[in-house]
Amino acid sequence: MTRHLASPQVCEQSCAALCVLALRKPENSRIIVEGGGALAALEAMKAHPKEAGVQKQACMLIRNLVARSQAFSQLILDLGAEALIVQARAAHQDCEDVAKAALRDLGCHVELRELWTGQKGNLAP
Repeated sequence: MTRHLASPQVCEQSCAALCVLALRKPENSRIIVEGGGALAALEAMKAHPKEAGVQKQACMLIRNLVARSQAFSQLILDLGAEALIVQARAAHQDCEDVAKAALRDLGCHVELRELWTGQKGNLAP
């Protein structure tokens, strides 16, 4: 990804591949973070702010990196992740849920809305 940072397709698919490798695998997350994967994802977000696919895959990668390895949260925040994720969320409706999840798992404040509480009756007549 760092070699082909100018290509949004390479960045998107690289983030997607790393995202799968990091899912529920703290040891893989450690290797990805130590190898510069988190930084590369954030650089891809900076390089392609108008590419929803890059933004979405990078958010999902960041979320997976910290979901079971909270120790990486501060390091990733120090790289500027919060601002980039907030920017992606604002610019791309498709990123709303994954951006919220990434911010939540990074320990950032995020406004979560409860869409249905069951207070006004049953779903079926």
